[in-house]
Amino acid sequence: MREKLESSINRSDLFPGDKATAARGYLQRAYCFFGRWNVFDWLVIFICLASFGCSWIEAMVNYDSFHWGYLFGPVLDLKRGAVGHSEAFIGYGYVPVWISSVALSVFGERLMSIGMITGLFYSLTLILSYLVFLRFLKKSLAFISVLFIFLIHPYMIYPGGNYFAYTFLLAALIFFMRYPGNPYNGLGAGFFLCLSVLSRYSSVIAVLPPFIILLGWEFLTAQDSRKPLIKKIGLISAGFFVPLILFFTYLAANSALDDFFFQNQMMAQQWGRLDDANTYLNFLAFIVQIEKSSYAYDFRGRIFSLILLVCLWVIIRDIIRRVSHSPAPSEYATYDVVAVCLVTVFGFLNSLHVYETFRLVNGASIGVGVCVLVFYNFFLKAAKPFKYLLAILSLGIFLFLSSSLFFQQTSSAYFPWNKDVLLHKGVTNNTIGLFKGKLLTREYNNFYQSIYDAVAPFKGRCYILNYTNDGIALLINDLPRVQIVPNFHPWFEDLEKQARLIDRHETVILSYKRLDLPGYKEIFAENWPEEIPWLSGGCLFIYAPRQYTDDNRKSPVQNNDNTNI
Repeated sequence: MREKLESSINRSDLFPGDKATAARGYLQRAYCFFGRWNVFDWLVIFICLASFGCSWIEAMVNYDSFHWGYLFGPVLDLKRGAVGHSEAFIGYGYVPVWISSVALSVFGERLMSIGMITGLFYSLTLILSYLVFLRFLKKSLAFISVLFIFLIHPYMIYPGGNYFAYTFLLAALIFFMRYPGNPYNGLGAGFFLCLSVLSRYSSVIAVLPPFIILLGWEFLTAQDSRKPLIKKIGLISAGFFVPLILFFTYLAANSALDDFFFQNQMMAQQWGRLDDANTYLNFLAFIVQIEKSSYAYDFRGRIFSLILLVCLWVIIRDIIRRVSHSPAPSEYATYDVVAVCLVTVFGFLNSLHVYETFRLVNGASIGVGVCVLVFYNFFLKAAKPFKYLLAILSLGIFLFLSSSLFFQQTSSAYFPWNKDVLLHKGVTNNTIGLFKGKLLTREYNNFYQSIYDAVAPFKGRCYILNYTNDGIALLINDLPRVQIVPNFHPWFEDLEKQARLIDRHETVILSYKRLDLPGYKEIFAENWPEEIPWLSGGCLFIYAPRQYTDDNRKSPVQNNDNTNI
């Protein structure tokens, strides 16, 4: 009875000294929690924070109006209620566009928002890579692996779906590896695999095969009952197919299913060139670094060639060992190492049609951990002179990658930061909402401010059509649009609807060449500044209906409602 009474009383209320004891208890629990983390855990967290900070800077000073405008348009449309694929073209994957649209709601309708959320996902890949490495590496080596990934590609350069797809792929791999501990990890593995595919549709050829091979190998080599394995396959399949079915149901319910298949078919033909044998021959030439036209033709690209060779060596070595029934133990013949090697090898297929470093990082960089494992074991077994040689070589690679990390053009940063703009000469723009938070060159700012001022009088009067690759010039004034792609791609557009707008003199027109259209007047003609990549060297022309340049009559266009067209 006494024990029950004492347990029902809060002793700290009766004895003030016990409050200090309780506080010490909380501190001890906190110490135990954080005490499990050692210095390498904190260093990895620091690297992730540094990567996110660098991505923030990249979002501030990036002037790639082509890619950023192309990716920002559908995000903005989705945020405003458009249906994916039918009313907003989604070129890579639905999930990143939806996540980025949420970022616009939180951080504002500006370019910085999609840069920040993409940078966050890339920094998460570093943490997830570390968790994968800890499956077969000690913490010091896992940290070194993460450090080398950061040195190869420190921050995001596009707000692209690759960064999202790889984050989900790593999460799926972690759940997959942890399956024996909790069978329902299979649901998590399947779910994140589905998110990876829906983040970049073309990644299906890189994402699914490693897991299918691993499950198939387990099934074929199972010596006991296969019921546990069948349960595992069922859980992973359920985690994968349930969200996939929900996605296609959403498309069907909004009459967007046909658009989805048509758009992806056209992208595979026009951009992927998957039916052209040269695509595969060039891919092989890029891997072995004998073709200089690759976007990854430098030291960083050669590192990935080495990663591929090491992972293939581990896989082939393990196959030979199993076929020959070799009893000799192997530090590489573990399930986790083989799984990472398979994910790495197939990850190269993310760069099948465009071989570049940021695609390789978001697909094959997990192989860095396998390379560290192999070279560390070689280091332990090598004679002392070779140990010194390996140490010097590793230090040299570290110093070289560090020296070219910032302010230099590499295959990881096509357009490096400008020190003068970043530290001294950058200007801000408080008029154009898309540029909020960005640091611009004076030429870039003046160019788009001139476009904004030229088009501003037609807001509420006209639609806008873009026949250039400059999506930013299209979006800054926020005129209503009928094109579902910010950049001009005639395959996906209703050209008859555009022709009716032009004939009725109800649209502002952006063009890369001079036009002679009855009833239209040229209101802007200026060369793209040199610092705008992919577009510099050409001239942007803008035309507006002459009737609205000469008087103040209102047109029936008031919003994005297309019923009058």
